Amino acid sequence: MGNTITNQPKVLIIEDDAINAFVLQKFIEKKYTAVLAKNGHEALSLVKDALFDVILMDINLGDENLDGVHLLQKIRAITGYANANIFAVTSFAMRGDKESFLAAGFNRYFSKPIEHSVIMKAIDEAVSSET
Repeated sequence: MGNTITNQPKVLIIEDDAINAFVLQKFIEKKYTAVLAKNGHEALSLVKDALFDVILMDINLGDENLDGVHLLQKIRAITGYANANIFAVTSFAMRGDKESFLAAGFNRYFSKPIEHSVIMKAIDEAVSSET
């Protein structure tokens, strides 16, 4: 897949809300290659074709059969993703949600609205720990 900037870390954003996705993508593109998936099926297709350094995933993807937790399990089963940096980015922010998502296998948890400096710091840490 002709990526001309091969050494620039790639971040996959899985977000069904177009505005949230656009804002996050524009912010991340200042430093990294950002790829957007509108739903879980599109995300699965993308991760099978390329290896992403970090995945930012909404939990409610508008598909009751493939929410973020189910998608996480499917992605973890794909070669190269067993230990990938996959962050939950969600509006689920009730007591116990963070612990539940981390227990499900997400590396980090961020509740919406997202503070861009906080999520960029987490991406920076994840990318630098890979080298």
